[in-house]
Amino acid sequence: MTGNPSLDDIMGAIHESGYLMEQEVATQFERRGFHVRTNVAFEDLDEGKSRELDVKAIKRVSFDDSARLSAYIELLVECKNNTNPFVFIARPKSDWDRRQCPEEFTFPYRYQMKKNLGGGRSMTRDINAFHHLGFDQVYQAHVNAWKAVQFCRIDRKGNGWHANHGGLYDAIFYPMAKALNARRSAVPQPSRPDDWRYIWLFFPLVVTSGDLFLIDSSAEVPRPTPVDHVSFERELKSGKLSGSFMVTFVRRAALEAFLDSVVDPLAMLSISLIEKRQEFLKTTDLDWSD
Repeated sequence: MTGNPSLDDIMGAIHESGYLMEQEVATQFERRGFHVRTNVAFEDLDEGKSRELDVKAIKRVSFDDSARLSAYIELLVECKNNTNPFVFIARPKSDWDRRQCPEEFTFPYRYQMKKNLGGGRSMTRDINAFHHLGFDQVYQAHVNAWKAVQFCRIDRKGNGWHANHGGLYDAIFYPMAKALNARRSAVPQPSRPDDWRYIWLFFPLVVTSGDLFLIDSSAEVPRPTPVDHVSFERELKSGKLSGSFMVTFVRRAALEAFLDSVVDPLAMLSISLIEKRQEFLKTTDLDWSD
């Protein structure tokens, strides 16, 4: 072995590092009309530090100048160039899970139902925009009958294999939640009637070159099943980072299919609300009928 790397050695090291993967993913988003930046700095609001995101891709999918309404899709992406598979443990969703709303989606209006009780009295109940506007019907992570509750990476250990979860939450999940928290706080909030209002849908993604497997823990004989993407949700409470956060793991080879089947239906619903169903979108006081 010589003292200097060959051109093949250099390219091999670059491919293994994942640097080219980040650029390939960024180019794929650009081809879909996203405005893309790589190696994006953001402030860790929990610790007051500067951190970095591999890829940020943003696209305005619809707007109405006269109504001051706009819809954005924003992808927050970490790329993991690894060969070891990630495995997710799933269980059936409960009724409580069905009532939950993603922290990753923001909407331009708040909705409430009002009930006239007579005698000048009334009762109100808040209605979440995610359910009222129909996003719960098309968002695949919400429609699924199961939820992922644990994940690990399968690593080599001696002559066998080890289900490793040590450090994965700190290395993967927490940074993605912090990136979402920073970007979500930057979305302009209306303070006057003529301010712009937004449907802003964030997708924190981990794009991996390795395989993904899902194990249904409720099955009579649980076995790993290959999947192209898995959404994993976790509740966090630390300093300025509080709430339930969802990160979706996507196989690099299936990224285009994920955008087609998961992201595009939500974009199309946003477009429909602004361009065809605006009166429904802007009607915030709803009748409460028994």
